[in-house]
Amino acid sequence: MKDKKNKTAKTQEGKVFFDTNILVYSVDERDPRKQKIASQILNDAAIEKRGIISTQSLQEFYNTAVKKLNLTKEAAKEYVALFSKQFPVTQISIPLILKAIDISIKENLSFWDSLILSTASDTGCILLYSEDMNNSQIVNGTKIFNPFL
Repeated sequence: MKDKKNKTAKTQEGKVFFDTNILVYSVDERDPRKQKIASQILNDAAIEKRGIISTQSLQEFYNTAVKKLNLTKEAAKEYVALFSKQFPVTQISIPLILKAIDISIKENLSFWDSLILSTASDTGCILLYSEDMNNSQIVNGTKIFNPFL
């Protein structure tokens, strides 16, 4: 069943957005299964030129990589540079923050998850890869998909 869900997500047309946890798992050797899935999703999106990330995702990745994965600051910086070369990066703006607050209120989500959703929606992404949010929920036209289920 897992393979069917992953296949479905990969074959959808349109842009896809990555929550921080997908970036983190792609370099986290502690969970080889999640690392393989995350790496494959990122690789496919890079080849197909469909992936988008945000400055929020890069900042959160750096912080997590250093604090939880125990990467050196230099190694974490190299990954941030790599991700930003592979995918267009959307900068967080005041309108995105205000939209995120509205999403947080309406959907009863954390501000940080809402900011990811706000940015994904604003960039026209049809799919948001995330482990942290409600799988299959659609928010402002963007469907949340947990590839690890």
